[in-house]
Amino acid sequence: MRRLMRTNQISTLSTLILVVFSASLSLLFSTESTAQDFRMGLAISPNVAWMVSTDYDHEPRGARINFGYEFIADILFTNNYALGLGVHIFNTGGDVRYLVVDPENDDYLMNVDRSYKLQYVELPFTFKMRTKEMGYTTLYGKFGLGLGLNIKSEADEARYRSYQEVINGEWSTYNVGGSPIRDRIEIDSDIRLFRAAMIIGGGLERTLSGTTALTVGLNYNAAFTNTHKNMSLVKVDSAQSPVVVSNEPSIGDMRGHDSFLELSVGILF
Repeated sequence: MRRLMRTNQISTLSTLILVVFSASLSLLFSTESTAQDFRMGLAISPNVAWMVSTDYDHEPRGARINFGYEFIADILFTNNYALGLGVHIFNTGGDVRYLVVDPENDDYLMNVDRSYKLQYVELPFTFKMRTKEMGYTTLYGKFGLGLGLNIKSEADEARYRSYQEVINGEWSTYNVGGSPIRDRIEIDSDIRLFRAAMIIGGGLERTLSGTTALTVGLNYNAAFTNTHKNMSLVKVDSAQSPVVVSNEPSIGDMRGHDSFLELSVGILF
């Protein structure tokens, strides 16, 4: 049932994105009649992504190398200023570790190691500042926002007992030895559908012939909304040991987001 509801939400929001995209194209073509210029292009965008903890109770453990691609649409108000639109499809994620109560026996706490594999469709809205052409090269910087829709959520996950309650309210480390088994799982119910992000970047455009140009840029894309939905974890102290309140592990909500550094290489027409 939960899967059906999320599928319906994605279908509805995908339609909304197509409507916004069509409206953006209409805006692009309508600006031509008012003597404003525009450029379109395609780019590939590999990135290095990582998870950020804002609750300080789960621990980021590593970055991931991902891949993406995008349709670029720039509305030029003058030669030096433009509005950047388009459609950006990218993968992001990273590795985290957190504590939960063992669902089979609450005398134990379990470490959860997750490697997030998330995919989004994003509509970027950026303001681009461009230098005058120097030879065949133009430099630019940009900043703005991105509104993303989650279209795929998976994780490689391993769970293993790490603490045992020896007496009421006192926990000791627990290690059964061996390597935990990792499983690929779907985590649609754990990930929020929307992702709002800050985008900052810069790069260059190199004229190849006529209006055709090679564009190379480096972008920093950082979500500022919570990625996690309805996820609980055991709170920990600065030593990553469980916090105990009234002889019970203190439970809180997982809060955090992803960020990535992206190389964008494409062609503008």
